[in-house]
Amino acid sequence: MALRGFEKISKHVDNSDIILPKRSTKHSVGYDFFLPHDIQIPAGKFVTIHTGIKSFFQPDEELFFYTRSGLGSKKGLVLRNNVAVFECDYYNNSGNEGEAIITLLNTSDEEIILKKGDKFCQAVFQKVLFGDDEVEEERKGGLGHTGN
Repeated sequence: MALRGFEKISKHVDNSDIILPKRSTKHSVGYDFFLPHDIQIPAGKFVTIHTGIKSFFQPDEELFFYTRSGLGSKKGLVLRNNVAVFECDYYNNSGNEGEAIITLLNTSDEEIILKKGDKFCQAVFQKVLFGDDEVEEERKGGLGHTGN
């Protein structure tokens, strides 16, 4: 039984165009995500990318998404929310399959064009610590569904 990893969402199971995230080197901690299609991001604007990928991991872990350093420092692309945090209950809950949806913001003065298959963000599995509180509420949905 796998402890953590990535899968294609159900509508993409047979789609060979979707590349599962992977680490680039033996010591990489981040799993690179690949663009499922070409994108154009006008200067000062953002685009939302449906990756076709969901992730599974243990209840004492989270998955953090970050901008790839080269895209940030060389092109001015950042995640619109700076860091995306995914909890284990985002995966296959009653209201959501768990697709990673990433929003890139172009902070530069020029349009940025990225091609299908380009690496555009990275995700890192991390252990988390919880306080002594007890929470019984269950997630039912996707982005923003843990409350207001």
